[in-house]
Amino acid sequence: MQLEQQQTFRIEGPQLEVLGEVETRLPAPMKKRPTAVLALVLAAVVAIFGVGGAKLKGERGRVQALYTATNAHGQGMANDLALRADAAANLIRLCSQVLGEDDPAVQAAQQALDAWNATDSGSPADQFAANTALGGAVTAMYQQTDAAHGLTEAIEGQYTEFLSRQDIILRTAANEYNPAAREYNSTVSGFPANLIGALWGAGEVELFQ
Repeated sequence: MQLEQQQTFRIEGPQLEVLGEVETRLPAPMKKRPTAVLALVLAAVVAIFGVGGAKLKGERGRVQALYTATNAHGQGMANDLALRADAAANLIRLCSQVLGEDDPAVQAAQQALDAWNATDSGSPADQFAANTALGGAVTAMYQQTDAAHGLTEAIEGQYTEFLSRQDIILRTAANEYNPAAREYNSTVSGFPANLIGALWGAGEVELFQ
């Protein structure tokens, strides 16, 4: 049986021209085909890890900035969280005038505020937990003050501000920060991005949840 004549083909294109040019510049001992190919592969790996790492680190910084940065109008998650904490501090002061500083509800709210103030602003997960605990403690104190018939216009106003800031924070997290964080985490968890990210210190970012 006569075998069909095999067709030969050539790989052409700008990538091949670049590789060929690189190969011609290699030292004489490296121009042997196996050595040259290995050198080119190593150069490609270094380029991928270098450029890819820089891009991952830049994207990680962009996502983190969504959580910590404020715009020209002073708006942003970090600012809204700080304003919510300020409202909590005002409520504790006002409610303590009704219930007394030693009241358990007032003490619990103060402890929750102290825990919030102790969190790292760069840790969204820790701040979410502390913010949630603060919300529960302040609400319990507010309800205790209401039961004692001690609500004033100032207390109601600060509590409205306290709740309003929470609505803004959760909306920003749901619409802006968390989607960006999830998209980045999805990218950096795949191969070879997970290896590149580990070398560049560009691991996953925390969600605000």
